[in-house]
Amino acid sequence: MRRVVMILLLAGSFVYPSAILAQNSPSSSAICTFTDGNQISLRYNQAKFSSKEQLPMGKTWSPDGVRMDLLTQTALNVSNTTIPAGAYSFYFIPEKDAWTFVINKDVTAGAPYNQQQDLAREKMSMEKLDDAAPHLSIDFGHLAPKQCTMRVDYGKVRAVGDINEQ
Repeated sequence: MRRVVMILLLAGSFVYPSAILAQNSPSSSAICTFTDGNQISLRYNQAKFSSKEQLPMGKTWSPDGVRMDLLTQTALNVSNTTIPAGAYSFYFIPEKDAWTFVINKDVTAGAPYNQQQDLAREKMSMEKLDDAAPHLSIDFGHLAPKQCTMRVDYGKVRAVGDINEQ
């Protein structure tokens, strides 16, 4: 029995290596279930918002500098690119008028971001919030049989983008 528990713990450390590395912020997950029962989930750190923080405009960003993990049970269609079922790293590129999300195939623990490993980038619409969100919040909404809409609130910014099932 102990051997089974140890194997499960080790297996979990490969699925969510960034969660093990991140100690500053609690981790959280956003999950969306498509009509056919397949799910996507995004694991991320709930970084606290600081008005003193300057987001790296035009460059990849992840909360607390720890990449996010996207897990999908089904093939996705993002920017007319097929993303097979599996595990991926996930980043944002904040800009003044719009954010972009990036799906990257490198899931090596501790590896720096490598643009050569990008599979897809998708522009997100953006709006300003009246009140600053105290920490990063990511939520999915299931809006159509094969469509999940991601809402990202951070500070006074809300970015919204779609992830579609193939």
